[in-house]
Amino acid sequence: MKSLAWRGNIDFYSGLLLVAVAGVALLYIRTLAIGTVLEMGPGYFPLGLALVLLGMGLCLLVKGLLVSGPPVGQFHLRPLFFILLSFAAFGVLVERAGLILAILVQVAIAHFASRETSWRESSITGVALAATSAVVFVWLLKIPVELLP
Repeated sequence: MKSLAWRGNIDFYSGLLLVAVAGVALLYIRTLAIGTVLEMGPGYFPLGLALVLLGMGLCLLVKGLLVSGPPVGQFHLRPLFFILLSFAAFGVLVERAGLILAILVQVAIAHFASRETSWRESSITGVALAATSAVVFVWLLKIPVELLP
């Protein structure tokens, strides 16, 4: 018989991930001033979010220990690699090549994460995201980012 912690259900590992993320966030937040409800410091809101995340993670962790659920499926490296690579490319390109090209390159790289997506779908998505982002972030919100190099 497997121990309760090693049943391998999704709730247990999801809760463990949320608790770990909340723990890392709490480590970073400890250097910020928290303040009070009336005079909130820069760490007040992140502390609240981290505590909510920690609570949700603990609930999922306990549920995963007490209730058997579906097992964790196969881990796919291809989508993970291309999605992370697309975010890295966006981060590198947004200041050098502008918002529009960075979004188009990000969508083009992310296209390889799935074998089910066609180039036509990815192209339409990339153009729509670039146009929407230009309107929302640059023209409406006035965020100082270049659209093109």
